[in-house]
Amino acid sequence: MPDLEERSFEALPDHCENCGTALTEKERQRILDEGAAVALCTTCAAEAAPVLDQEAEDAGGAGY
Repeated sequence: MPDLEERSFEALPDHCENCGTALTEKERQRILDEGAAVALCTTCAAEAAPVLDQEAEDAGGAGY
C-alpha cells in the first residue's frame, strides 16, 4: 500500500532526483502542491510531462 502520509516542505529533498540541481523554494512548493512522487526541477518536470502523456495514451487513456 502506498504511503498516504503527506510530505512536509522540510521532508523534501534539496536537489532534483533526476539531474541533481538544487531545487528552489518555488519548485519544492510545486512538488508538494502537485503531490508529485518524484522531486524534479522545473526543467526535468517539463521534459517528463510529454513522456507521461504518451504513456497514458499508449495505455488507452485519453491523457486528460
